[in-house]
Amino acid sequence: MGKIKKGSVLILVGLYVLTIPFFNTLNITAYDNSQILGHFGESTTAFTYSSYIPVFAMLAFLPLGIKIAKQIPLRTMVLTVSFLSIICNTASLYTTSIGWFTVWRSLLSILSIIGIFATMIPIILKYNPAFNMAIMYGIMQFILQGSQHIYKYLGTSFTSLHNWTFSVYFLNINFFIGIILAWIFYRKDVAPMKGVFQFDWRGWFLMILLFTDILFLCAEGQTRNWFQDPKIGLAVAFGLIIIGIYILHTRFTEDPLIDPDVFKYTNVAIGSFLFFYIGAINGTGSVVSGFMGNILGFDPLYEARTHLSMLIGIFIAIPLTTYLLYKKIYIATIWILGFTCYGLFHMILFFRFYPEISPSDFLEPFVMKGLAIGFLYPTSSLYLAEGIPKKLGDSRMMSGVICRVVLAVLLGSAILGTMITNANIHHKTGLSQQLSPTNQLAEDQLNQTKNVYLHKGLSQTEAQKMAEKSLSNQTSQAAILLAYKDIYLVLSAICFLPVLIILLFRLGRRPLGRVEVEPIPI
Repeated sequence: MGKIKKGSVLILVGLYVLTIPFFNTLNITAYDNSQILGHFGESTTAFTYSSYIPVFAMLAFLPLGIKIAKQIPLRTMVLTVSFLSIICNTASLYTTSIGWFTVWRSLLSILSIIGIFATMIPIILKYNPAFNMAIMYGIMQFILQGSQHIYKYLGTSFTSLHNWTFSVYFLNINFFIGIILAWIFYRKDVAPMKGVFQFDWRGWFLMILLFTDILFLCAEGQTRNWFQDPKIGLAVAFGLIIIGIYILHTRFTEDPLIDPDVFKYTNVAIGSFLFFYIGAINGTGSVVSGFMGNILGFDPLYEARTHLSMLIGIFIAIPLTTYLLYKKIYIATIWILGFTCYGLFHMILFFRFYPEISPSDFLEPFVMKGLAIGFLYPTSSLYLAEGIPKKLGDSRMMSGVICRVVLAVLLGSAILGTMITNANIHHKTGLSQQLSPTNQLAEDQLNQTKNVYLHKGLSQTEAQKMAEKSLSNQTSQAAILLAYKDIYLVLSAICFLPVLIILLFRLGRRPLGRVEVEPIPI
Protein backbone atom coordinates (compact mmCIF):
# COMPACT_ATOMS: atom_id res chain seq x y z
CA MET A 1 0.00 0.00 0.00
CA GLY A 2 1.35 3.40 -0.97
CA LYS A 3 2.09 6.21 1.45
CA ILE A 4 -0.05 9.26 2.06
CA LYS A 5 1.62 12.56 2.83
CA LYS A 6 1.08 13.94 6.31
CA GLY A 7 -0.41 17.18 5.00
CA SER A 8 -3.07 15.32 3.06
CA VAL A 9 -4.55 13.67 6.16
CA LEU A 10 -6.50 16.86 6.96
CA ILE A 11 -7.79 17.00 3.38
CA LEU A 12 -8.79 13.34 3.58
CA VAL A 13 -10.73 13.90 6.82
CA GLY A 14 -12.39 17.01 5.37
CA LEU A 15 -13.47 15.16 2.23
CA TYR A 16 -15.00 12.35 4.27
CA VAL A 17 -16.79 14.80 6.61
CA LEU A 18 -18.27 16.50 3.55
CA THR A 19 -20.17 13.28 2.68
CA ILE A 20 -21.90 12.98 6.07
CA PRO A 21 -24.77 15.53 5.67
CA PHE A 22 -25.80 13.97 2.35
CA PHE A 23 -25.81 10.47 3.87
CA ASN A 24 -28.21 11.61 6.61
CA THR A 25 -30.83 13.83 4.97
CA LEU A 26 -33.63 11.42 5.93
CA ASN A 27 -32.13 10.09 9.18
CA ILE A 28 -32.48 13.42 10.97
CA THR A 29 -36.25 12.98 11.46
CA ALA A 30 -36.20 9.21 12.04
CA TYR A 31 -37.88 9.35 15.48
CA ASP A 32 -40.19 12.33 14.80
CA ASN A 33 -42.88 10.53 12.82
CA SER A 34 -45.64 11.01 15.40
CA GLN A 35 -45.02 14.78 15.54
CA ILE A 36 -45.01 15.11 11.74
CA LEU A 37 -48.16 12.99 11.48
CA GLY A 38 -49.88 15.15 14.10
CA HIS A 39 -48.72 18.35 12.39
CA PHE A 40 -50.39 17.49 9.08
CA GLY A 41 -53.29 15.53 10.57
CA GLU A 42 -53.37 13.03 7.72
CA SER A 43 -54.37 9.37 7.75
CA THR A 44 -51.84 6.69 8.59
CA THR A 45 -51.88 5.43 4.99
CA ALA A 46 -51.12 8.90 3.59
CA PHE A 47 -48.26 9.27 6.05
CA THR A 48 -46.94 5.81 5.11
CA TYR A 49 -46.72 6.94 1.49
CA SER A 50 -45.04 10.14 2.66
CA SER A 51 -42.39 8.08 4.46
CA TYR A 52 -41.74 5.65 1.60
CA ILE A 53 -41.78 7.99 -1.42
CA PRO A 54 -38.56 9.96 -0.59
CA VAL A 55 -36.67 6.69 -0.09
CA PHE A 56 -37.89 5.25 -3.38
CA ALA A 57 -37.17 8.58 -5.12
CA MET A 58 -33.59 8.41 -3.82
CA LEU A 59 -33.12 4.83 -4.99
CA ALA A 60 -34.75 5.45 -8.37
CA PHE A 61 -32.50 8.45 -9.02
CA LEU A 62 -29.39 6.52 -7.95
CA PRO A 63 -28.17 5.39 -11.42
CA LEU A 64 -28.80 8.80 -13.00
CA GLY A 65 -27.19 10.53 -10.03
CA ILE A 66 -23.96 8.62 -10.66
CA LYS A 67 -23.87 9.83 -14.27
CA ILE A 68 -24.68 13.46 -13.41
CA ALA A 69 -22.10 13.61 -10.63
CA LYS A 70 -19.40 12.66 -13.12
CA GLN A 71 -20.35 15.25 -15.75
CA ILE A 72 -20.36 18.55 -13.83
CA PRO A 73 -17.30 20.20 -12.19
CA LEU A 74 -17.05 19.06 -8.60
CA ARG A 75 -17.00 22.35 -6.70
CA THR A 76 -19.87 23.73 -8.76
CA MET A 77 -21.78 20.50 -8.19
CA VAL A 78 -21.30 20.35 -4.41
CA LEU A 79 -22.04 24.06 -3.89
CA THR A 80 -25.15 23.88 -6.09
CA VAL A 81 -26.46 20.73 -4.43
CA SER A 82 -25.82 22.18 -0.95
CA PHE A 83 -27.68 25.43 -1.75
CA LEU A 84 -30.58 23.57 -3.34
CA SER A 85 -30.70 21.17 -0.37
CA ILE A 86 -31.07 24.11 2.00
CA ILE A 87 -33.93 25.46 -0.14
CA CYS A 88 -35.76 22.12 -0.32
CA ASN A 89 -35.14 21.36 3.34
CA THR A 90 -36.47 24.75 4.42
CA ALA A 91 -39.43 24.58 2.04
CA SER A 92 -40.56 21.33 3.67
CA LEU A 93 -41.06 23.25 6.93
CA TYR A 94 -43.53 25.74 5.44
CA THR A 95 -45.79 23.39 3.52
CA THR A 96 -49.40 23.05 4.63
CA SER A 97 -50.10 19.64 3.10
CA ILE A 98 -48.51 16.22 3.36
CA GLY A 99 -48.30 16.12 -0.44
CA TRP A 100 -46.00 19.12 -0.78
CA PHE A 101 -44.02 17.98 2.25
CA THR A 102 -43.40 14.69 0.44
CA VAL A 103 -42.41 16.50 -2.78
CA TRP A 104 -39.78 18.66 -1.03
CA ARG A 105 -38.43 15.68 0.92
CA SER A 106 -38.18 13.65 -2.27
CA LEU A 107 -36.29 16.41 -4.04
CA LEU A 108 -33.98 16.65 -1.02
CA SER A 109 -33.29 12.91 -1.14
CA ILE A 110 -32.56 13.12 -4.89
CA LEU A 111 -30.11 15.97 -4.29
CA SER A 112 -28.45 13.95 -1.54
CA ILE A 113 -27.64 11.17 -4.03
CA ILE A 114 -25.86 13.63 -6.33
CA GLY A 115 -24.08 15.11 -3.30
CA ILE A 116 -22.89 11.71 -2.11
CA PHE A 117 -21.28 10.80 -5.42
CA ALA A 118 -19.89 14.29 -6.03
CA THR A 119 -18.17 14.25 -2.63
CA MET A 120 -16.87 10.70 -3.07
CA ILE A 121 -15.23 11.25 -6.46
CA PRO A 122 -12.15 13.15 -5.14
CA ILE A 123 -11.69 10.49 -2.44
CA ILE A 124 -11.76 7.74 -5.06
CA LEU A 125 -9.37 9.56 -7.40
CA LYS A 126 -6.95 10.98 -4.85
CA TYR A 127 -6.64 8.04 -2.44
CA ASN A 128 -7.67 5.00 -4.46
CA PRO A 129 -4.08 4.30 -5.59
CA ALA A 130 -2.81 4.58 -2.03
CA PHE A 131 -5.60 2.81 -0.16
CA ASN A 132 -6.30 -0.88 -0.21
CA MET A 133 -9.98 -1.29 -1.12
CA ALA A 134 -10.73 -2.98 2.19
CA ILE A 135 -9.53 0.14 3.99
CA MET A 136 -11.57 2.45 1.77
CA TYR A 137 -14.75 0.39 2.15
CA GLY A 138 -14.14 0.14 5.89
CA ILE A 139 -13.80 3.91 6.29
CA MET A 140 -16.92 4.62 4.26
CA GLN A 141 -19.01 2.01 6.06
CA PHE A 142 -17.69 3.35 9.38
CA ILE A 143 -18.91 6.82 8.46
CA LEU A 144 -22.19 5.63 6.97
CA GLN A 145 -23.22 3.24 9.76
CA GLY A 146 -21.88 5.36 12.60
CA SER A 147 -23.21 8.73 11.49
CA GLN A 148 -26.78 7.55 10.93
CA HIS A 149 -27.25 6.65 14.60
CA ILE A 150 -25.61 9.86 15.75
CA TYR A 151 -27.81 11.94 13.44
CA LYS A 152 -30.95 10.13 14.58
CA TYR A 153 -30.03 10.93 18.18
CA LEU A 154 -29.12 14.55 17.43
CA GLY A 155 -32.31 15.06 15.44
CA THR A 156 -34.41 13.65 18.28
CA SER A 157 -32.53 15.80 20.82
CA PHE A 158 -33.20 18.98 18.85
CA THR A 159 -36.83 17.95 18.45
CA SER A 160 -37.19 17.59 22.21
CA LEU A 161 -35.98 21.19 22.68
CA HIS A 162 -38.80 22.62 20.54
CA ASN A 163 -40.49 20.41 17.92
CA TRP A 164 -39.66 18.44 14.78
CA THR A 165 -38.85 21.60 12.79
CA PHE A 166 -35.83 22.27 15.00
CA SER A 167 -34.09 19.09 13.81
CA VAL A 168 -34.73 20.07 10.18
CA TYR A 169 -33.10 23.45 10.76
CA PHE A 170 -30.15 21.57 12.26
CA LEU A 171 -29.70 19.80 8.91
CA ASN A 172 -29.44 23.19 7.20
CA ILE A 173 -26.46 23.99 9.41
CA ASN A 174 -24.82 20.82 8.08
CA PHE A 175 -25.27 21.96 4.50
CA PHE A 176 -23.79 25.38 5.34
CA ILE A 177 -20.76 23.60 6.77
CA GLY A 178 -20.60 21.57 3.55
CA ILE A 179 -20.49 24.78 1.53
CA ILE A 180 -17.56 26.04 3.60
CA LEU A 181 -15.70 22.73 3.30
CA ALA A 182 -16.28 22.67 -0.46
CA TRP A 183 -14.62 26.10 -0.81
CA ILE A 184 -11.67 24.89 1.27
CA PHE A 185 -11.00 21.43 -0.18
CA TYR A 186 -12.13 21.72 -3.80
CA ARG A 187 -9.27 23.81 -5.19
CA LYS A 188 -9.96 23.12 -8.89
CA ASP A 189 -13.43 23.25 -10.37
CA VAL A 190 -13.09 20.32 -12.76
CA ALA A 191 -15.01 17.15 -13.64
CA PRO A 192 -12.20 14.55 -13.53
CA MET A 193 -14.42 11.54 -14.32
CA LYS A 194 -16.36 13.21 -17.14
CA GLY A 195 -16.94 11.14 -20.23
CA VAL A 196 -19.42 10.63 -23.02
CA PHE A 197 -22.86 10.77 -21.42
CA GLN A 198 -24.71 7.55 -22.13
CA PHE A 199 -27.73 6.45 -20.15
CA ASP A 200 -30.32 3.71 -20.44
CA TRP A 201 -33.45 5.91 -20.35
CA ARG A 202 -35.84 3.12 -21.31
CA GLY A 203 -34.43 0.79 -18.67
CA TRP A 204 -34.63 3.62 -16.11
CA PHE A 205 -38.31 4.16 -16.93
CA LEU A 206 -38.98 0.44 -16.43
CA MET A 207 -37.14 0.52 -13.10
CA ILE A 208 -39.24 3.50 -11.95
CA LEU A 209 -42.40 1.58 -12.89
CA LEU A 210 -41.18 -1.42 -10.88
CA PHE A 211 -40.32 0.76 -7.86
CA THR A 212 -43.76 2.39 -8.06
CA ASP A 213 -45.32 -1.06 -8.01
CA ILE A 214 -43.24 -2.11 -4.99
CA LEU A 215 -44.08 1.20 -3.29
CA PHE A 216 -47.78 0.31 -3.57
CA LEU A 217 -47.10 -3.13 -2.07
CA CYS A 218 -45.11 -1.65 0.83
CA ALA A 219 -47.71 1.00 1.67
CA GLU A 220 -50.91 -0.95 1.01
CA GLY A 221 -50.01 -4.62 1.40
CA GLN A 222 -50.59 -4.94 5.11
CA THR A 223 -53.76 -2.81 5.23
CA ARG A 224 -55.24 -4.81 2.31
CA ASN A 225 -54.20 -8.14 3.90
CA TRP A 226 -52.00 -8.94 0.91
CA PHE A 227 -53.35 -11.55 -1.52
CA GLN A 228 -56.84 -11.43 -0.08
CA ASP A 229 -57.16 -8.16 -2.01
CA PRO A 230 -57.28 -8.52 -5.83
CA LYS A 231 -55.34 -5.26 -6.32
CA ILE A 232 -52.34 -6.78 -4.52
CA GLY A 233 -52.43 -9.76 -6.87
CA LEU A 234 -52.60 -7.43 -9.86
CA ALA A 235 -49.66 -5.39 -8.50
CA VAL A 236 -47.53 -8.52 -8.11
CA ALA A 237 -48.43 -9.68 -11.61
CA PHE A 238 -47.67 -6.21 -12.99
CA GLY A 239 -44.26 -6.29 -11.30
CA LEU A 240 -43.42 -9.68 -12.83
CA ILE A 241 -44.47 -8.40 -16.27
CA ILE A 242 -42.18 -5.34 -15.88
CA ILE A 243 -39.26 -7.60 -14.93
CA GLY A 244 -39.93 -9.73 -18.01
CA ILE A 245 -40.06 -6.67 -20.28
CA TYR A 246 -36.82 -5.37 -18.76
CA ILE A 247 -35.02 -8.67 -19.39
CA LEU A 248 -36.19 -8.51 -23.01
CA HIS A 249 -35.06 -4.86 -23.14
CA THR A 250 -31.51 -5.77 -22.06
CA ARG A 251 -31.12 -8.07 -25.06
CA PHE A 252 -31.43 -5.08 -27.40
CA THR A 253 -29.50 -2.49 -25.37
CA GLU A 254 -25.74 -2.04 -25.47
CA ASP A 255 -25.33 -0.64 -21.95
CA PRO A 256 -28.42 -1.53 -19.85
CA LEU A 257 -29.02 -0.13 -16.39
CA ILE A 258 -28.64 -3.57 -14.82
CA ASP A 259 -26.90 -5.96 -17.18
CA PRO A 260 -28.05 -9.58 -16.50
CA ASP A 261 -24.54 -10.68 -17.48
CA VAL A 262 -23.35 -9.46 -14.10
CA PHE A 263 -25.07 -12.44 -12.49
CA LYS A 264 -22.78 -14.77 -14.42
CA TYR A 265 -20.25 -13.91 -11.71
CA THR A 266 -20.88 -16.27 -8.80
CA ASN A 267 -20.05 -13.68 -6.17
CA VAL A 268 -22.71 -11.30 -7.55
CA ALA A 269 -25.42 -13.96 -7.43
CA ILE A 270 -24.41 -15.11 -3.95
CA GLY A 271 -23.60 -11.57 -2.80
CA SER A 272 -27.00 -10.21 -3.90
CA PHE A 273 -28.72 -12.97 -1.93
CA LEU A 274 -26.43 -12.18 0.99
CA PHE A 275 -27.42 -8.52 0.75
CA PHE A 276 -31.09 -9.55 0.87
CA TYR A 277 -30.47 -11.90 3.80
CA ILE A 278 -28.60 -9.30 5.86
CA GLY A 279 -31.17 -6.60 5.07
CA ALA A 280 -34.01 -8.88 6.16
CA ILE A 281 -32.51 -9.86 9.52
CA ASN A 282 -31.38 -6.28 10.19
CA GLY A 283 -34.91 -5.02 9.53
CA THR A 284 -36.24 -6.52 12.76
CA GLY A 285 -35.03 -3.41 14.54
CA SER A 286 -38.52 -1.99 13.96
CA VAL A 287 -39.81 -4.64 16.37
CA VAL A 288 -37.56 -3.30 19.12
CA SER A 289 -38.66 0.27 18.38
CA GLY A 290 -42.30 -0.83 18.62
CA PHE A 291 -41.55 -2.60 21.89
CA MET A 292 -39.89 0.48 23.34
CA GLY A 293 -42.66 2.87 22.31
CA ASN A 294 -45.82 0.75 22.62
CA ILE A 295 -45.02 -1.51 25.58
CA LEU A 296 -42.36 0.27 27.62
CA GLY A 297 -43.61 3.79 26.89
CA PHE A 298 -40.18 5.19 25.96
CA ASP A 299 -40.28 8.69 24.51
CA PRO A 300 -38.40 9.18 21.19
CA LEU A 301 -35.35 10.76 22.87
CA TYR A 302 -35.01 7.87 25.31
CA GLU A 303 -35.38 5.40 22.45
CA ALA A 304 -32.73 7.17 20.34
CA ARG A 305 -30.35 7.33 23.30
CA THR A 306 -30.77 3.60 23.97
CA HIS A 307 -29.99 2.77 20.32
CA LEU A 308 -26.67 4.63 20.60
CA SER A 309 -25.19 1.56 22.27
CA MET A 310 -25.01 0.02 18.78
CA LEU A 311 -22.18 2.45 18.11
CA ILE A 312 -20.01 0.51 20.57
CA GLY A 313 -20.24 -2.58 18.39
CA ILE A 314 -19.86 -0.62 15.14
CA PHE A 315 -16.78 1.25 16.40
CA ILE A 316 -15.19 -2.07 17.38
CA ALA A 317 -16.19 -4.30 14.48
CA ILE A 318 -15.66 -2.12 11.40
CA PRO A 319 -12.01 -1.16 12.17
CA LEU A 320 -11.34 -4.78 13.18
CA THR A 321 -12.97 -6.11 10.00
CA THR A 322 -11.03 -3.61 7.89
CA TYR A 323 -7.75 -4.71 9.45
CA LEU A 324 -8.53 -8.42 9.10
CA LEU A 325 -9.59 -8.06 5.45
CA TYR A 326 -6.44 -6.08 4.71
CA LYS A 327 -4.44 -8.91 6.30
CA LYS A 328 -6.19 -11.41 3.98
CA ILE A 329 -8.24 -13.27 6.57
CA TYR A 330 -10.70 -15.87 5.28
CA ILE A 331 -14.11 -14.50 4.28
CA ALA A 332 -15.80 -17.32 6.20
CA THR A 333 -14.31 -16.11 9.48
CA ILE A 334 -15.93 -12.67 9.16
CA TRP A 335 -19.25 -14.14 8.00
CA ILE A 336 -19.37 -16.53 10.95
CA LEU A 337 -18.63 -13.72 13.40
CA GLY A 338 -21.30 -11.49 11.84
CA PHE A 339 -24.12 -14.02 11.68
CA THR A 340 -23.31 -15.29 15.18
CA CYS A 341 -23.62 -11.75 16.55
CA TYR A 342 -26.95 -11.29 14.73
CA GLY A 343 -28.15 -14.59 16.18
CA LEU A 344 -27.12 -13.57 19.70
CA PHE A 345 -28.88 -10.21 19.24
CA HIS A 346 -32.18 -11.91 18.44
CA MET A 347 -31.73 -14.65 21.04
CA ILE A 348 -30.96 -12.26 23.92
CA LEU A 349 -33.96 -10.07 23.12
CA PHE A 350 -36.16 -13.17 22.85
CA PHE A 351 -35.55 -13.74 26.56
CA ARG A 352 -35.94 -10.04 27.42
CA PHE A 353 -39.32 -9.24 25.89
CA TYR A 354 -41.18 -8.52 29.14
CA PRO A 355 -42.80 -5.30 30.45
CA GLU A 356 -40.33 -4.78 33.33
CA ILE A 357 -37.19 -4.66 31.16
CA SER A 358 -34.88 -1.75 32.01
CA PRO A 359 -32.93 0.38 29.50
CA SER A 360 -29.65 -1.20 30.59
CA ASP A 361 -30.95 -4.60 29.43
CA PHE A 362 -30.76 -3.35 25.83
CA LEU A 363 -27.01 -2.67 26.05
CA GLU A 364 -25.70 -6.17 25.29
CA PRO A 365 -28.07 -7.02 22.42
CA PHE A 366 -27.53 -3.64 20.75
CA VAL A 367 -23.76 -4.02 21.06
CA MET A 368 -24.15 -7.44 19.43
CA LYS A 369 -26.16 -5.91 16.60
CA GLY A 370 -23.52 -3.22 16.11
CA LEU A 371 -20.84 -5.91 15.94
CA ALA A 372 -22.90 -7.84 13.36
CA ILE A 373 -23.30 -4.73 11.19
CA GLY A 374 -19.59 -4.01 11.43
CA PHE A 375 -18.58 -7.54 10.51
CA LEU A 376 -21.03 -8.14 7.65
CA TYR A 377 -21.62 -4.84 5.85
CA PRO A 378 -18.05 -4.04 4.68
CA THR A 379 -17.39 -7.71 3.90
CA SER A 380 -20.57 -8.22 1.88
CA SER A 381 -20.00 -4.98 -0.06
CA LEU A 382 -16.46 -6.00 -0.97
CA TYR A 383 -17.44 -9.58 -1.79
CA LEU A 384 -20.16 -8.37 -4.17
CA ALA A 385 -17.62 -6.16 -5.99
CA GLU A 386 -14.84 -8.76 -6.15
CA GLY A 387 -13.45 -9.29 -9.64
CA ILE A 388 -16.25 -7.37 -11.39
CA PRO A 389 -15.23 -5.42 -14.54
CA LYS A 390 -15.70 -1.67 -14.32
CA LYS A 391 -18.29 -1.70 -17.12
CA LEU A 392 -20.50 -3.88 -14.87
CA GLY A 393 -19.83 -1.84 -11.73
CA ASP A 394 -23.15 0.04 -11.83
CA SER A 395 -25.06 -3.19 -12.49
CA ARG A 396 -23.37 -4.81 -9.52
CA MET A 397 -24.24 -1.85 -7.29
CA MET A 398 -27.90 -1.63 -8.38
CA SER A 399 -28.44 -5.37 -7.86
CA GLY A 400 -27.15 -5.04 -4.31
CA VAL A 401 -29.28 -1.95 -3.60
CA ILE A 402 -32.47 -3.56 -4.91
CA CYS A 403 -31.87 -6.77 -2.93
CA ARG A 404 -30.88 -5.16 0.37
CA VAL A 405 -32.89 -1.94 0.48
CA VAL A 406 -35.93 -2.40 -1.78
CA LEU A 407 -36.74 -6.08 -1.29
CA ALA A 408 -35.35 -6.79 2.19
CA VAL A 409 -35.66 -3.54 4.14
CA LEU A 410 -38.68 -1.80 2.56
CA LEU A 411 -40.84 -4.65 1.28
CA GLY A 412 -39.52 -7.00 3.96
CA SER A 413 -40.53 -4.63 6.77
CA ALA A 414 -44.07 -4.47 5.40
CA ILE A 415 -44.27 -8.28 5.34
CA LEU A 416 -42.74 -8.46 8.83
CA GLY A 417 -45.43 -6.09 10.11
CA THR A 418 -48.11 -8.42 8.72
CA MET A 419 -46.48 -11.44 10.37
CA ILE A 420 -46.44 -9.66 13.73
CA THR A 421 -50.09 -8.62 13.35
CA ASN A 422 -51.17 -12.16 12.50
CA ALA A 423 -49.16 -13.64 15.37
CA ASN A 424 -50.61 -11.03 17.72
CA ILE A 425 -54.18 -11.89 16.68
CA HIS A 426 -53.44 -15.60 17.14
CA HIS A 427 -52.08 -15.14 20.67
CA LYS A 428 -54.76 -12.63 21.67
CA THR A 429 -57.48 -15.06 20.58
CA GLY A 430 -55.86 -17.84 22.56
CA LEU A 431 -55.48 -15.71 25.69
CA SER A 432 -58.98 -14.26 25.42
CA GLN A 433 -60.46 -17.76 25.37
CA GLN A 434 -58.90 -18.34 28.77
CA LEU A 435 -60.72 -15.35 30.30
CA SER A 436 -63.75 -17.28 31.48
CA PRO A 437 -65.38 -17.98 34.86
CA THR A 438 -63.61 -21.35 34.90
CA ASN A 439 -60.23 -19.58 35.03
CA GLN A 440 -59.96 -18.81 38.73
CA LEU A 441 -56.83 -16.63 38.41
CA ALA A 442 -58.45 -14.42 35.77
CA GLU A 443 -61.66 -14.23 37.82
CA ASP A 444 -59.75 -13.23 40.98
CA GLN A 445 -57.82 -10.51 39.11
CA LEU A 446 -61.06 -9.22 37.58
CA ASN A 447 -62.68 -8.98 41.01
CA GLN A 448 -59.63 -7.26 42.54
CA THR A 449 -59.55 -4.66 39.77
CA LYS A 450 -63.32 -4.18 40.06
CA ASN A 451 -63.01 -3.55 43.80
CA VAL A 452 -60.36 -0.89 43.16
CA TYR A 453 -62.76 1.02 40.88
CA LEU A 454 -65.61 0.56 43.39
CA HIS A 455 -63.47 2.18 46.08
CA LYS A 456 -62.93 5.10 43.69
CA GLY A 457 -66.69 5.70 43.69
CA LEU A 458 -67.74 4.06 40.42
CA SER A 459 -71.00 2.16 40.16
CA GLN A 460 -71.15 -1.63 39.86
CA THR A 461 -71.70 -1.45 36.10
CA GLU A 462 -68.95 1.11 35.48
CA ALA A 463 -66.50 -0.76 37.73
CA GLN A 464 -67.24 -4.02 35.89
CA LYS A 465 -66.61 -2.39 32.50
CA MET A 466 -63.35 -0.75 33.64
CA ALA A 467 -62.11 -4.02 35.17
CA GLU A 468 -62.87 -5.95 31.99
CA LYS A 469 -61.14 -3.26 29.91
CA SER A 470 -58.06 -3.40 32.16
CA LEU A 471 -57.89 -7.18 31.87
CA SER A 472 -58.32 -6.94 28.09
CA ASN A 473 -55.44 -4.44 27.88
CA GLN A 474 -53.21 -6.78 29.84
CA THR A 475 -54.18 -9.59 27.46
CA SER A 476 -53.31 -7.39 24.45
CA GLN A 477 -49.92 -6.57 25.92
CA ALA A 478 -49.17 -10.21 26.64
CA ALA A 479 -50.25 -11.16 23.11
CA ILE A 480 -47.95 -8.66 21.39
CA LEU A 481 -45.04 -9.74 23.59
CA LEU A 482 -45.63 -13.36 22.58
CA ALA A 483 -45.76 -12.26 18.92
CA TYR A 484 -42.42 -10.44 19.31
CA LYS A 485 -40.93 -13.53 20.94
CA ASP A 486 -42.12 -15.74 18.06
CA ILE A 487 -40.51 -13.46 15.47
CA TYR A 488 -37.20 -13.18 17.30
CA LEU A 489 -36.98 -16.91 18.02
CA VAL A 490 -37.45 -17.67 14.32
CA LEU A 491 -34.98 -14.93 13.33
CA SER A 492 -32.35 -16.24 15.74
CA ALA A 493 -32.53 -19.64 14.00
CA ILE A 494 -32.37 -17.92 10.58
CA CYS A 495 -29.25 -16.02 11.70
CA PHE A 496 -27.43 -19.13 12.94
CA LEU A 497 -28.35 -21.15 9.81
CA PRO A 498 -25.65 -19.54 7.57
CA VAL A 499 -23.03 -20.39 10.20
CA LEU A 500 -23.92 -24.08 9.94
CA ILE A 501 -23.98 -23.95 6.13
CA ILE A 502 -20.58 -22.23 5.99
CA LEU A 503 -19.05 -24.80 8.35
CA LEU A 504 -20.67 -27.87 6.77
CA PHE A 505 -19.90 -26.97 3.17
CA ARG A 506 -16.56 -25.28 3.94
CA LEU A 507 -17.55 -22.06 2.14
CA GLY A 508 -15.49 -18.88 1.97
CA ARG A 509 -12.23 -20.51 3.01
CA ARG A 510 -10.17 -17.89 1.18
CA PRO A 511 -9.34 -14.18 1.41
CA LEU A 512 -11.06 -11.57 -0.73
CA GLY A 513 -9.73 -11.14 -4.24
CA ARG A 514 -9.10 -7.97 -6.20
CA VAL A 515 -11.69 -5.17 -6.21
CA GLU A 516 -11.42 -2.49 -8.88
CA VAL A 517 -14.89 -0.92 -9.17
CA GLU A 518 -15.68 2.35 -7.39
CA PRO A 519 -16.61 1.90 -3.72
CA ILE A 520 -20.26 2.95 -3.47
CA PRO A 521 -21.41 1.97 0.06
CA ILE A 522 -25.11 2.84 -0.33
